[in-house]
Amino acid sequence: MKAIEIIGLTKNYQHHSVIKNICLDVSEGEMYGFIGPNGAGKSTTIKALLNFIYPTSGTAKILGKDSVRESKTIKKEVSYVSSDVRFYPNMTAAEIIGYAASFHGIHQATKKANDYYDLFEIEPQKKLGEMSLGNKKKIAIVSGLIAEPRLMILDEPTNGLDPLMQHRLFELLTKKNQSGMTVFLSSHDLTEVQNYCTRAAFIKAGEILTVEDIDKDKADGKIIQLRGKNLDSKLFQVAGMRKIHQTEDQLDLFFDGDIQTVLPLFIHPTITDIVIKNQDLEDKFLAMYEGEYNHEHSKN
Repeated sequence: MKAIEIIGLTKNYQHHSVIKNICLDVSEGEMYGFIGPNGAGKSTTIKALLNFIYPTSGTAKILGKDSVRESKTIKKEVSYVSSDVRFYPNMTAAEIIGYAASFHGIHQATKKANDYYDLFEIEPQKKLGEMSLGNKKKIAIVSGLIAEPRLMILDEPTNGLDPLMQHRLFELLTKKNQSGMTVFLSSHDLTEVQNYCTRAAFIKAGEILTVEDIDKDKADGKIIQLRGKNLDSKLFQVAGMRKIHQTEDQLDLFFDGDIQTVLPLFIHPTITDIVIKNQDLEDKFLAMYEGEYNHEHSKN
């Protein structure tokens, strides 16, 4: 079964398309990344998927159920952590998390909540109005986890979390995923997606550019970094090499052929250093959002 299936989802505001013809699917049991810079349309896509806003056109299904007609049923099986966390300031952490557990009828909720308090270093009796952004984000994450969802949707979940809490969160998400929980991770933190997801969709200006297999990306093509002052990119964009990014003293190129065939090009007096490495997700991101990205190359 598909955990998420989106077909042609579009949302217009005053004749301006915030998202345009979004199509993607997530298999049940996947940990799936949704990548894009701020303003790319990630949060709008998620809100339309969850029926928080109505799309202008298109359809979406979650766990085989229509996101509009069966919204109430879906919310019993799905947890969502928003990028912008807001709570009633006079409620305590224990009250918020206890309410979430009660809503979902969780067995042994108190013990599970206590385990989460210890893991994420949460003060259960502290009021939300007295908490930092990071602590509020931890409350939102635990409220989602304690519901024991089949699908967990996280929108920029590590904003405000220190590195230790980020590590603990992804250790736990990995265990939950291995036990069958589907994770949909919207993020602009490429390291998170690279390390934990199996696939990722790239969104730019409200449109899906490509869906990438993360494992394949790790060995797909080479990034060649040439260093030197005022490098002439035209000298090196031959034999299938493509420019990704250039600054005053560095030129980044992509090449997916036999590296031996282009090595002679780098014996040039303007080059002071050269680095050749496997392409990773950050390189792919820069190619799509800053460089001269070749869409045909992106297809699996």
